[in-house]
Amino acid sequence: MEIAPLPENEAERLDNLYSYDLLDTPLDPVFDDIASLAGKICGVPYALITLVDAKRQWFKASYGWKGGRETSRDISFCSHAILQEDVFHVPDASVDQRFSGNPLVTGDLAIRVYAGVPLVSEEGHRLGAVCVLSDQPATLSNWQLESLRQLSHVVASLIKARKRDARMQLMGKVLDQIPDEIMLADARSLRCVYANAAMERTAASLGRNVREATLAEVVAAAPNSAAARLLDEVRSGQIARAVVEVERPRDADGTTQPDQLEMRLQRLQFDKFDTIISVGHDIAERKHAEQVRLGLQAELESRNRQLSRAYNQLDDELKLARETQFHFLPQPRWIGSARFDWLFRASHYLSGDIFDYFNLNERHVCFHIIDVSGHGVAAALLALDVQRQLFSYRLQALELLRRLDFNLGAAAPRIVQEFNRRFYRVNPTSMYLTMVYGLLDAHTGDVALVQAGHPHPMVWHQGSASLQVIGNGGLPIGILKKAGFEVLRLRLDPGSRLYLYSDGITESENSYGVEFGAERLAQLLRREADAPLTQVKAALESALLEWNPDPAATKDDMTFLALEYDAAHRNQPPVQRA
Repeated sequence: MEIAPLPENEAERLDNLYSYDLLDTPLDPVFDDIASLAGKICGVPYALITLVDAKRQWFKASYGWKGGRETSRDISFCSHAILQEDVFHVPDASVDQRFSGNPLVTGDLAIRVYAGVPLVSEEGHRLGAVCVLSDQPATLSNWQLESLRQLSHVVASLIKARKRDARMQLMGKVLDQIPDEIMLADARSLRCVYANAAMERTAASLGRNVREATLAEVVAAAPNSAAARLLDEVRSGQIARAVVEVERPRDADGTTQPDQLEMRLQRLQFDKFDTIISVGHDIAERKHAEQVRLGLQAELESRNRQLSRAYNQLDDELKLARETQFHFLPQPRWIGSARFDWLFRASHYLSGDIFDYFNLNERHVCFHIIDVSGHGVAAALLALDVQRQLFSYRLQALELLRRLDFNLGAAAPRIVQEFNRRFYRVNPTSMYLTMVYGLLDAHTGDVALVQAGHPHPMVWHQGSASLQVIGNGGLPIGILKKAGFEVLRLRLDPGSRLYLYSDGITESENSYGVEFGAERLAQLLRREADAPLTQVKAALESALLEWNPDPAATKDDMTFLALEYDAAHRNQPPVQRA
């Protein structure tokens, strides 16, 4: 016995065979009828439609065969037939050395005649054969062999069609799992050609058989509606596709909330196939989400309008508060022989800087500059409160000055210590402040200064080319309950000036992040030494604006307080605080 060799493309042939999904499938009457016709045409007792697997020969159909549905590939005649391009005919297997020892020949079946035509797939692979067998030697006629060829072509076409049917069935199963409603309709009549399960369920809920419904009914296209017009335009070929939103009754009597659908329509034309496909997608959730979004948007817009009104009101109130804060600032003026002038710029609406000057009696003047930590409303309110406290403390300060025999150097640090103690006790926040507190004897020009963490004062004496920076820094107010403070003593000659300022001036940054600095301030004050205080103030304001022209970029409040001593004004009556 001779075993047939494997085809050169065996791996590809098997892959192609498996793609048809025919092996081990149930018997099929159509294939059985073809096998029966082959056996009767050839006048033999047996006929088979075989598929040659890797190790076996399996029978898709049989006529007269009693030997089961498969045999080993090694003993199969068809494994030889698939190596041929045309009919493989063995008139007497018992005398053919290839098959004389084959169990199908030597066994009970006693096969003598075999004639098989390869079963060629659509892709050109020989998957098996249509064959006939007999237990009596015989030579088949040309007419019989030609009939076998024709039957092989029929089986190949049938296998091809079944494969397409299987694909269509698979596609149908897939489409039935899709929740969207899918329908194919004839382009002329709009009658249903195909509907998936979702579409069939919808039609049933409306009491209709989907096969009897038209596409116009499915999309709920009422006459002259937008849906009807779009459907007519797709149908007539004016447009290739369209999207329409429709509301469709959910049941026959219309008692439940209607479906909200987005219907996508497209005309498909190829060969003689002319249909319109409709895909309906439920957009109820999307519509609900859109309504929720619109509601939230309307609420947000309403809140924004409320916030805008509140912001505008707050803006107006802060502007009024700014004007009020400026009202609390003392006017530039003479107090006895001391002339005071100032420059004041807030980084926000309100400033945490504050200053004041007022007479304690006809001879002695109190002045101070304060910078509260932080910015904004809280810092401004605390600064105003501190200003009020220091002014209301003037009688106690004068009494202390009298007890100390008007010793400014002894009185000034004690006043600051007492203020620090009171501030620490009543301040509920963690805010603190820096300060320069000063007492001036208007008759002699003697000054006592206490520097509490504030930038160093600068002194210029009439006729001097230098500007003196004084002070040692000191501890800010409100850090420790019991804090000691040093006093600075100096005498102002006629024409001398004392300059106090907040760190908002020296720490002002330009667009490159460079600070204005104490040295630049000192250079400006030396350059304007002989100019009136009003001109000094104007020069400083111009320099700061040139250094940082963007008000929004101002990080800290700016305060500049100038005191000019002039003995010629000593005998003028002191100006009382309003």
